[in-house]
Amino acid sequence: MILQNEICHIEINIDETYTVDSVDNRHYDVTLNPENYRHNDLSKTLSIHIGLYAREFQVALIGPYHSYDLDCAVLQDDILTVLQDNMITQIKITDAYIIRHVVLDCLGCNFAIYKVEKGYIVYGEIEITMLDLDFKKQWSFSGKDIFVSISNREPFTIRENLICLYDFENNYYEIDFDGKQII
Repeated sequence: MILQNEICHIEINIDETYTVDSVDNRHYDVTLNPENYRHNDLSKTLSIHIGLYAREFQVALIGPYHSYDLDCAVLQDDILTVLQDNMITQIKITDAYIIRHVVLDCLGCNFAIYKVEKGYIVYGEIEITMLDLDFKKQWSFSGKDIFVSISNREPFTIRENLICLYDFENNYYEIDFDGKQII
């Protein structure tokens, strides 16, 4: 995933070779492990390259195994908000330190996070969740089955005033940003 604004350029990828507490890991300028994962824990590491135009550095963010690098982050000014399954970490990009860290109470895996006017939408396997700006759950929506598709239909799409969803059984849903089902 690539994010960019007037302050920085950020690239986020999964580091498939990273093992917690190993001396054989590639070099990172900063390693963030907010949930204190250990060597034998099932975890995944996101490699975050931050280019600030004046300097560059690499950050390792260790989190849950079911973490994905597509649509996993939101960049606002000098704050990077990263979703790793049920874990959200906000990082101050100029210093690479954690501003805020929360663990969500949710069902199933979470795939992506998006910034909307009133907060954040989290696209999950079993539920779509609306969080306020303090990451407090405002509502969640579940369908008849998981929100993944075996057809060529896009299982999750955010439009101007609504969210369009297809579940595994090809059922179609539309919900508004208040969590109310339209279709």
